[in-house]
Amino acid sequence: MASLSASASASSQCSTSPQDIQDAQSVLKEEVLDSADALSGFSRQETAYRNRLYTEGTSTMPIWQQCLAMATLLVFIAWIYVLAILMLAAPFSPLAATAALAAWSTLLLPCTPLLWRPALSSPVFALWRKYFNYSVVYEEKLDVSQHYLYADFPHGAFPLSQLLALTVRHKAGWDGENFYGLAADSAFRIPLWRHVYTWLGIVPASVANLKKHIKWGCVACTPGGIAEMYLAGGKHDHIYIKSRKGFVSVSVEEGIPIVPVYHFGNTALLSFGPKFCEPYGRRWRFSLGLLYGTFGLPLPRRVALMMVVGPPVAVEKVARTDPRFQEVVDETHGRYMATLQALHDKYRAVYGATCEGWADRQLVMH
Repeated sequence: MASLSASASASSQCSTSPQDIQDAQSVLKEEVLDSADALSGFSRQETAYRNRLYTEGTSTMPIWQQCLAMATLLVFIAWIYVLAILMLAAPFSPLAATAALAAWSTLLLPCTPLLWRPALSSPVFALWRKYFNYSVVYEEKLDVSQHYLYADFPHGAFPLSQLLALTVRHKAGWDGENFYGLAADSAFRIPLWRHVYTWLGIVPASVANLKKHIKWGCVACTPGGIAEMYLAGGKHDHIYIKSRKGFVSVSVEEGIPIVPVYHFGNTALLSFGPKFCEPYGRRWRFSLGLLYGTFGLPLPRRVALMMVVGPPVAVEKVARTDPRFQEVVDETHGRYMATLQALHDKYRAVYGATCEGWADRQLVMH
C-alpha cells in the first residue's frame, strides 16, 4: 500500500464507487446502507448497528455541489485567517477596519440558543457529509435513555469529523434527546465560530461544564485536544491519551459509562504546523500555527470519513474523597485505551478497503 504522505492530498485516495463500498462492507458481513433518508432509522440505532451507514448515500456528487462544499468549507475553516488579514489591513483600509469591527462586534451578541435544531439540520452540514462520504458504524446498540460520555479520537489538525458527528446524532435524536460537545474555550473567542459551535450544542471544555451537561444528556469530548493538531499526517495515527485522564476522573466521580469513538480519515483532512509552536499553543490553549490542505489552503482534502462507535466502558462510581478513587480512574483509563485500540484495529480494514494506505495503518498512543 502507498503511504498516506504520498496519497493524502489526492482526492482519489478514497474510492466512493458502489462496488468498492460493497466490497468493503463485506468485512462487516452486512449490507451497505445507501439511502439519503436512512437517518430516519437512527432513533433506535438498528440502522447503523454493525452496518456501515452512509448518511447521505453513495451516489455521485455533482460538480457544482462539490464546488459549493469546497467554498463553504474554506470560508468556515479559514475564517480565523480572514479575521487576521482584516486586522492587519485595518490601519490602511477603512473598508477592512469596518469589516473587522463588524465581525468582532458579534461577540457582544448573546451566544444562544444552545442546541439550535435549524442549525443542526442545516443543508450546509448535509453537503459536507456528502462531500466526505460520511459513514457511521455502531459496534453495539446503546441504551438511548442512558447518559454516556463519548471520548472521540483523533482530534487531527481540525476536528471536522467530530463536528459532523454532532449534526448526525441530532438529526433523529438517535443518541438521546440532547447531545452536547466540549471544545477549547479559545474557540468561543472567535466571531462566527462562537455562535456556530453553540448552535451545535458545544460548550467550553471544563470540568464544571462536563458535570453540568452530562446531567442533561450525552456529552462528547476530544481529549487529545490542541496538542494532537501537531501530530496529524504521517504514515500512522498518533494520539495523546496516556496522560489524559481528566475525562475518566469525571466519569468515575459521576458513574457515567465512557463510549470510545474513532474517526477514521480525520487526521488526513488537514496538516498543521510548524511544530515548534506546539508548546506555546498548549500553554495558551490556542491553535498556534497554520492549517493547510488542498492547494496549500486551509481547505480539507477530500478524504472519506468514517465514525466508529465502540461498546461502552463500564465505570464504577467512586467519590473523589475515596482512597480508591485514583486506582479506579487508572484501571478504567486502561480499559478505555484497550477498547479504543481494539476498535481501531478491527475497523481499519473496513475503512482501508476503500481508502488506500489505511488497512495497515497503526494507532500510536502517546
